[in-house]
Amino acid sequence: MKDLDVLDSLNCDFVFTPSIEEMYPDFPELQKSTVSVAGPALGFEGADRPGHFDGMATVVAKLFFLTGSCSAYFGEKDFQQLAVVRQMVRDLSMPVTVVGCPTIRETDGLALSSRNVRLSQEGRVAAGVLSTALDAGVEAVAAALAPAEVNEIMASVVADEPLATLHYAELVDAASLTAPLSLVDGVAYRLLLACSIDGVRLIDNAHAEVGGI
Repeated sequence: MKDLDVLDSLNCDFVFTPSIEEMYPDFPELQKSTVSVAGPALGFEGADRPGHFDGMATVVAKLFFLTGSCSAYFGEKDFQQLAVVRQMVRDLSMPVTVVGCPTIRETDGLALSSRNVRLSQEGRVAAGVLSTALDAGVEAVAAALAPAEVNEIMASVVADEPLATLHYAELVDAASLTAPLSLVDGVAYRLLLACSIDGVRLIDNAHAEVGGI
């Protein structure tokens, strides 16, 4: 497996790889108990992909129960997923420290993702619109524009790319993932963006704050 090869190159001593039977004793039947996280799981990817976060939260919860006290690292590129995991850990009092890892980007700003290889050459170039739109949103937040204006600016950037179909472009409070009524100095915001190019769903996000770039 490619993941194991990467871990081997990093001198990893142990890898926890439970079998399907260990994780899903009744497979192929669906298990009867699942984990559902409200709050940050609602809207955005949760709205467009019903059941996605329930499945993710359930398998992550099972892994946390099996591994016990630990630190778990999740990429900030899937910011909503990170928020859902943090909420679950708090609500269920799991002995887990959730660590967000900064998004790694290509030289043109596109966030690294396994989905990128599915893009055509033209689609790969067009995908740069995500980071361009986020940069415009960051500047708009820094200038303390109204939240609706910030969203409109990001959406208009994506609209200028004919190969991109916008799913959402939203400014939210970074802690709750709820839409702010106005921008407040000192509050951390997150810009969430999703669009499809070549039929590939791409998501990205960026930190933003009033007065900051």
